[in-house]
Amino acid sequence: MQGIIFTIKLNFSPLLHISLFCDIFYLEDITNQGGSPLNFYNNIPLKSAPSSYTLQPINAYANEFYFPGKFSLIFFENGSGCGKINDTSFNFMGPGIICLNQSERLILTKSYNLKGYILCFTPNLLQEYFTFENIITFDHCFTPHDINIALNLSIFYHRFPHYIGHTPISEPLLKQLYKSLDHLTRCSDSVDSMSSIITDIITPIKRVVQSNLSVSRVITTPTSFEVKDVIMYLHANCKQKITIPKLSKQFHINRTTLSDRFFEATGETIITYLNKYRINVAAIMLRESNYSISNIAEEVGFNDTAYFAKLFKKYMFHTPSGYRQRYLSLFHVHKTDN
Repeated sequence: MQGIIFTIKLNFSPLLHISLFCDIFYLEDITNQGGSPLNFYNNIPLKSAPSSYTLQPINAYANEFYFPGKFSLIFFENGSGCGKINDTSFNFMGPGIICLNQSERLILTKSYNLKGYILCFTPNLLQEYFTFENIITFDHCFTPHDINIALNLSIFYHRFPHYIGHTPISEPLLKQLYKSLDHLTRCSDSVDSMSSIITDIITPIKRVVQSNLSVSRVITTPTSFEVKDVIMYLHANCKQKITIPKLSKQFHINRTTLSDRFFEATGETIITYLNKYRINVAAIMLRESNYSISNIAEEVGFNDTAYFAKLFKKYMFHTPSGYRQRYLSLFHVHKTDN
């Protein structure tokens, strides 16, 4: 797919008022099995539109991402890496998303095979009177719809110990978001169309961030360079069979030294960390896809579905099917309340 860049300014009528809040929808698998989620979008057209957003490939940048005056969504389709946001280190792998506000800077200290896109936009693309300040304080003239949109934008400025702007997502959700990006480049020149599409992009991301806060484990404690490499390897190869001897050979280090350093840095053994990571990825897939439990188990590296279910219950306190049903019922109640 060719790189695409859009940079256009937005001229609003002072009388224009838009009030949008759209619910998430799920897509069918429109790609070939095992293929890139972007295979479907090989011919996204270049187009001028009266908007204030940019869409660019990640490879347009080296190792620093800084977009002053805009919110930025960085979509990682695949690859892995180590990065820093606000001097806080973290590890990541695709598929995932990093949300940066207008003053944050992402610096990649290491990366492998990164592929994806960067969407940047200003708040007033969603509502003409939105500013970086009033979406946090909630202007007194905000409608309930305005507040809902502003709450979704909190992914760009609310930060917690386990959320510094990065969140993993499932491949089905990435496909949905990429289809929305494609719609954005092809939509009419009307402001409300672009506002609606970007709202459709932000809404499911906010929901994933909220749900991931309870299950995601982001390593933010200082670790040795070797341990960071091991963590990146575990994330990138979690579908494969991984053993301590294999890791020892991969990183040219004594097994005991490797195990001791990893435990010192993370507080967990390598296998415990790997299993927890696999279960967290599985939880995301249960929430964000219609894949069968056996398929999800295989996708995260478990050949034995019964053993996968046992570990899942150990760490998530629910069976995989019970977890999915509980999440869907809670989401249905939340959607009804809205």
